[in-house]
This record gives sequence, structure tokens and C-alpha cells, in this order.
Amino acid sequence: MTNEFNLKSDQSLAPLAVSPAEAARLAGVGRTTLYAALSARRLRSFKLGKRRLISMAALREWLEACEAAQIEEPRHVEG
Repeated sequence: MTNEFNLKSDQSLAPLAVSPAEAARLAGVGRTTLYAALSARRLRSFKLGKRRLISMAALREWLEACEAAQIEEPRHVEG
């Protein structure tokens, strides 16, 4: 007999959305940096009741955009 609630992978335990504090921790940035991205609308979020949440997809997109911006803007290297 199979149970429809059987966990098929560890990925099924991953959250779909997290708080800004948890998003900052997961991204390895400070809360100030994360809130600045939210204020500038570079990072999407939504409210569920009174809670502000950030989807994991939005967090990944923001990090990818940050990485792409660094690649597109090479830094001047003094040599």
C-alpha cells in the first residue's frame, strides 16, 4: 500500500518561500542589503497575512541577476 504523502526526495522538504531574515541568511548577505534590494524592487516579495515572504524562485533570480551584473561590469584591476 502506497501512501500519497510519502516523501520522494529531500527536495520536497525545501520551503517554497522564506522570511527576509532567512532569505538573507541563505543568500549570505546582510539583512540591510536584502531590504535595500526589496525597496529598490530588484527582489520580489509578497505578503501573506502580516508576513513578508520571498519565494525561493525570486531569491534565485535576484542572485543570478547580481552575478550577471558583476560579469557585465568588469572591475578595473590595478597592476
